[in-house]
Amino acid sequence: MVEEQTGTEMLSEEQEKNTKTQEINSDDQEDNLVEETDVDLEVQENIPQTSDAYLGEQEDAATTEMVETVENLMETENQTEEIGSEVVEKPQNPNAKWYILQAYSGYEGRVEQTIKEKLRIKGIEHLVDEIFIPSEDITRTKEGKKRKVNQKYFPGYVLIHMELTPELWHLLMDVNRVSGFIGGTPQKPLPLDEKELEEIRAQVNEGYQQKKTEDEFSVGQKVTITEGSFGNFSGTIDEVNLERRKLKVLVSIFGRPTPVEVEFENVKHVVE
Repeated sequence: MVEEQTGTEMLSEEQEKNTKTQEINSDDQEDNLVEETDVDLEVQENIPQTSDAYLGEQEDAATTEMVETVENLMETENQTEEIGSEVVEKPQNPNAKWYILQAYSGYEGRVEQTIKEKLRIKGIEHLVDEIFIPSEDITRTKEGKKRKVNQKYFPGYVLIHMELTPELWHLLMDVNRVSGFIGGTPQKPLPLDEKELEEIRAQVNEGYQQKKTEDEFSVGQKVTITEGSFGNFSGTIDEVNLERRKLKVLVSIFGRPTPVEVEFENVKHVVE
């Protein structure tokens, strides 16, 4: 005879079945987690790693690019300077000739600047190639101190290489402290001979004024002292010191020749 199960027993069996089912499901989830973890590790291993060598290559590439950029900038600046220097060089006017303009002595430089400014304003700079004021920096000694002085070869004169048109003639005549041209007529001045100009340039280049000053005095010459304690005393040059620019002059004091040292600028020649 088969025994009948009570409701309690049937419920217990059902609970046991559910428990076993849950355990099986739990084991399956753990297996799945293990598999997913293994997959993640494989993915991470397959990701390319950034090595130190790779970073070094990137830095070298960046440095090279920076150097090339700087070199390109320097090359561009050099090209700009070359272009600028080419622009400064003005083509010579084939019709230009040298003329001598007379100005107030001591104002030659100011006259030159005024002419250049007026040419720029009028827009006729192409008519003038060069303005030349023959001068030389010479060394003089005063009170034991050497100093450089700009000495003009022809005080009061300005040489201009230009194409003299009526417009330019009127412009020059309107410049303050300009009295006119030298040579020819006021309206039609005569140009300067090229050979004369080259001789003047040669003198400037050779330091003619300095040599002239140094050769101005010689032993045995009679001079008069113009300044100092022995002013107005006359005597004979006994020694010339070109380096110090001084003279030793023998003057008569109480009937005896006495040497007196004076600077070049403090004596003048005695006209016999």
